[in-house]
Amino acid sequence: MKISLFVIFALLLPTMFIPMIFAHEPDFEAKSSKDILRLCHFFYEEYLLIGSENFKDHHKLFLNAKICPIVYENIAWDSQHPQKDLVLIFAIEEKLNENSNYLKEKHVDDSSSIPKWFKNKAKLWIGWEIKDIEFLKAIEKVTNSNFIDTSDQHFIPKWFHQNTKWYLDETISEKEFVNSIEYLIKTS
Repeated sequence: MKISLFVIFALLLPTMFIPMIFAHEPDFEAKSSKDILRLCHFFYEEYLLIGSENFKDHHKLFLNAKICPIVYENIAWDSQHPQKDLVLIFAIEEKLNENSNYLKEKHVDDSSSIPKWFKNKAKLWIGWEIKDIEFLKAIEKVTNSNFIDTSDQHFIPKWFHQNTKWYLDETISEKEFVNSIEYLIKTS
């Protein structure tokens, strides 16, 4: 009985106190690459103790701390070379640039030449929720062209309706859809 209590206590004690031991925060903000390196130095002992995955989970509030495991794995981290910090800062900047490009591609413009608002208009038009003239004005806006004659009645051909549907269903590529927009403009 005493042995099993000792084993339970020995296993639970470290898990209860480790988070409190490392419940420290740096007294600076990590905005620049140099500051991120400083942050990585600040958290290095903790990283050694809890490991990479636990480190990432433990420091969700410090977004730039997620770069630290990459820095720790860099060959320059353990180097004694006087220029090692420059190499590490370069690695940090490279990762920040990579993250920045990823965010731009995924969230800013969806790495697309067709903006999200236009896709939403196209969905409304396909669903007969907006009139042809409103969709044609959206096409003018997205293409920076002026092809609608206000005196004419506005009719969009069936083939373009089908191409738009295929584009939204991802049956045709964005390039093919852009080509069909260009053809629609030329023939209008």
